[in-house]
Amino acid sequence: MGYPKALSEKSIRRMYETLGISEEKAAFMRKFIHACANLYGTLTAGEAWDVYRELSAKTATVLLRRRELYAALGVLRREQVPFYVFEVDEVYSDEKRADNMRIIASRELVVPGYGKFMDLYCVDKMACDKPFFVPKDLLDYTERRVSEFERRLLKDLSGLKSTMTEYETPLGQKMRCKYVGKRLDEFSFISGYDDFELSRLRGEIPGYKPNPEKARELEARLQSVTAARYLVDRLRRESNVGRITPASSIRNILDDLNVMGVDLTEKQFDRLAEDVNDMHNNQNLWCNHGWTPIELVRLSPRGPVAMSFGPGLRELFEDGTLDRDNMVRRLNEAGIMAED
Repeated sequence: MGYPKALSEKSIRRMYETLGISEEKAAFMRKFIHACANLYGTLTAGEAWDVYRELSAKTATVLLRRRELYAALGVLRREQVPFYVFEVDEVYSDEKRADNMRIIASRELVVPGYGKFMDLYCVDKMACDKPFFVPKDLLDYTERRVSEFERRLLKDLSGLKSTMTEYETPLGQKMRCKYVGKRLDEFSFISGYDDFELSRLRGEIPGYKPNPEKARELEARLQSVTAARYLVDRLRRESNVGRITPASSIRNILDDLNVMGVDLTEKQFDRLAEDVNDMHNNQNLWCNHGWTPIELVRLSPRGPVAMSFGPGLRELFEDGTLDRDNMVRRLNEAGIMAED
């Protein structure tokens, strides 16, 4: 079951006219749903209506009826917009279709081919017990917001330079580094995972159906950004989806820096770890229904939040990858008590 093709503007106008929805209301709902997709990643039509009601209680908005929003989502499915509107059974095959169960999703959250909805499922599960963050300026979220912490991380990564002529793989194999002498803002990077995806889409791996067009799109996208931008964008996505922790994201970045031939000093590593944690903790996350981790901690009615260090973090402390005292300090600043 494929996603329906976009209709012409004339056909879209006729559909709204048939529903009795004015151009003003259609434009508002298009912007509102776009902002929701950017801030929350995914939500149902019923949840979008709840968000609209909370927003309209905080600031002046275009007056909508619930049936108008639900009907408009059916039209938005056929428009060329920067988000998807799925029928529920297109995402969860056992569910029955209903207007309030249509699923809005950021186009960033849905990937082509194998595992199409895996990140959407993860966000849906991680965010299900959290309230929605509904700021008065919600409609401004049609443009992605870049925090000072993301800018700082990008700047610090861009300044790193490849100095190693070879690197060692996890299996101990020595490999030539092809980026030596370049800064991370001077070359693009294709990770081992992305290289596998390209090979799969090109039909170079037995058992997988080739898709040359998607392979060209992926390669062009990877080559359009610098290595530094690639690492920042991946961290943003990992944090948004919520599948792995910041500590694991740091480990992933270190692995890729190794392939790039970057030999970090202790000072550079400490700065990198601080940048990654700051960006994560101050990012509006899909897996938090739009809340930043710091805001969500402060929202908790249970008083001070405590966190204990699991085996993964303890291993990072022991091998010197992370500084425990610095981690405790950052947690305390976020209102979290660190426990042994």
